[in-house]
Amino acid sequence: MEMHADALHISRYPFLAAASNYIKESGVTLDDLITAAAFERARLRGKERVHEALKEGTVRKPVIMSTAQAEVELLSYPFARILVSCIGDERLVRRYALSEAKSAYEKLKEDSSTGSSSDTDIINELSREFGIRVDFVRLPHGQEREQVQLPFVDYLRFTSTLRDKRWKLVNRGLEKGWVKLRRGEFLRIIQEAIYERIKRDLPLNVPKALCESLSSYTEDIREELEVLRRKYDDGGFESSAGFRVRDPRCFPPCIAAILGNLRDGVNVPHTARFAVTAFLLNIGLTGDEIIEIYKNAPDFDEERTRYQVEHIAGDKGSVRYTAPSCDTMRTYGNCINSDETCEKISHPLSYYKLKLKMRSTK
Repeated sequence: MEMHADALHISRYPFLAAASNYIKESGVTLDDLITAAAFERARLRGKERVHEALKEGTVRKPVIMSTAQAEVELLSYPFARILVSCIGDERLVRRYALSEAKSAYEKLKEDSSTGSSSDTDIINELSREFGIRVDFVRLPHGQEREQVQLPFVDYLRFTSTLRDKRWKLVNRGLEKGWVKLRRGEFLRIIQEAIYERIKRDLPLNVPKALCESLSSYTEDIREELEVLRRKYDDGGFESSAGFRVRDPRCFPPCIAAILGNLRDGVNVPHTARFAVTAFLLNIGLTGDEIIEIYKNAPDFDEERTRYQVEHIAGDKGSVRYTAPSCDTMRTYGNCINSDETCEKISHPLSYYKLKLKMRSTK
């Protein structure tokens, strides 16, 4: 069977308005998707999307060989959104939206790296989708093929939550109101736009009776979510290597809050990342274990994160940094949820040691 080009394309980017239009034109109703035996594969794939988001932090893009496969992949997206909405957990919403956005970003990088005119077509399509004005700047021979430029107002709109210093407007090239970006940087902005679109509409207002009828699909997702919740209980965590801190309940509230945000896929400022990285290094975590924690971050870049962690650890020839003091944490707005113990100490590591001693005494 010859594959329908539109079905293949929008199955890769199911958040596009064209995807909704395709489903409407196909005649598939919500009732069909929820109950018809013919759509069981789409329902199972939708459930799988949520599982992949929880376990891997991304949603895989399977190899699609037919229109039928493309339509299963396309229909699985709205069903996954229904499942996430029925569960109604805010952390799941953020993790699912981020996973879909990261998956689309990886596919977009792949689809826009062929060197053909279709590269520009894809960027233009997504720019129109999100209302971003975009232009292309040809560079001299021997340099990167081209740059992308967009109005600074659009740039600010989609980079306000990106915490790395390189995204600050003062660190960008600005000319006559236009910000110049490398193609890869612009695609990263598109990822942020995708994330915001997916997260914005979730959870959907799904009738309780409908959610109850889908309990066979949501039950093990809830169980998996609970496993993750226990794994990160009380601000603690466990890396894929199986390491667990002595007692995460002894973490100071500021560190627990930062870890909670990282776990939930929330962008945290550079000062908070520095603080939590230095703190964890000082209580004995390895660089690999800390990098594992950052994998949920929307702007995660393993090579860049590894460099920064190793720099803080002193592996790059610099001194090993200690965690910032409580005064410094307050200065940068990272002192969060302070408690009675905070009043007795002046450093997050002192808090941790005092709490460990108190629990040991008990």
